[in-house]
Amino acid sequence: MREVFLVGVGATGFGRSGRTEEELGREAVAAALADAGLAASDVAAMSLSAGVGAAQRSELPDLGLGTERIAPVGRPTAWASRAMQMAWQAVAGGEYDVVLCAGIGTLAGEPESNGTLLHAQAAAAQHYMDASGATEEHLARVAAKNRTLGADNPRALLATRVDAGDVMGSELLEWPLRRLMVAAHADGAAAVVFTSGAVRRRLGGHAARVRASVLLGDSDAGDAISRAALLAYQSSSLGPEEIDLAEVDDSTAAGEMAAYEALQFAPQGQGPELVESAFTALGGVLPVNTSGGLLSQGEAIGASGIAQVCEIAWQLRGEAGRRQVSGARVGLALSARRAPGRLPLVSLMILSGR
Repeated sequence: MREVFLVGVGATGFGRSGRTEEELGREAVAAALADAGLAASDVAAMSLSAGVGAAQRSELPDLGLGTERIAPVGRPTAWASRAMQMAWQAVAGGEYDVVLCAGIGTLAGEPESNGTLLHAQAAAAQHYMDASGATEEHLARVAAKNRTLGADNPRALLATRVDAGDVMGSELLEWPLRRLMVAAHADGAAAVVFTSGAVRRRLGGHAARVRASVLLGDSDAGDAISRAALLAYQSSSLGPEEIDLAEVDDSTAAGEMAAYEALQFAPQGQGPELVESAFTALGGVLPVNTSGGLLSQGEAIGASGIAQVCEIAWQLRGEAGRRQVSGARVGLALSARRAPGRLPLVSLMILSGR
């Protein structure tokens, strides 16, 4: 397998814009190409994630690349994580030297929030609390951390500065989850450009090296995250103690806390201690979700996993503004998606700067 480099990233704002898929996708793609210093004609292939309904697409949308000459990498998929894995694999396996991965999520294409999903999220939160001793206050502190970080992210259009008291005072949806502990649906788009080492050397600039890329499905999301982490750490020759920051799935605040343990940032049952010590806050030992996470940006199924990787890239370059993690050199992005009645899909990518 060849080394793969992330040479360009781009994202729209995430929120409720009312814009079309094509408008969102074109903005993200143009930003990623400009960031990479590449023209549309340099792109050999493209993978696409576009939320629900993606599997019914017969062709790639026109995102300004000239789709008649762009080779599709696999079929369009609902999941950003799957599209990124396909793009990375196409470069790592030597099939193409320049592959663009674009993800688009729109409110028009997303299912309405439903009781089945919320019930499953609440049950998972209860299970985590029983196993770890976490309290509602711990969940509230995680939600407040992310929403406050998001207020410093110009792309997090749903963010507001709140404290744990504000979170605890928000509407109870299903115990233990309150409204500010659960991510809303959103629209937005993100794009990344992967290249071979030869292209990266020609471009110069601020590329990040993809140290590991893992995609797993399993009957249990927590187990899949743990196994993906083990595989990624082995593949990258890095350990959890060498990760400087992480973007993880926070569709609920409890989900973020469970990820701390599955990723080995804390021993089993000790996630609450990371919250109490501000270990995962900006300025802590290992800041998590400096973008504000899904709690601040909303969840755009086709795009959020790619946007996580964009945030890691900006952090490794020192371009994150007030959210910047000092001295960031290695970052991890974890996406864990599960639709009711389906197996979870877990992806984990580790990147390092120069």
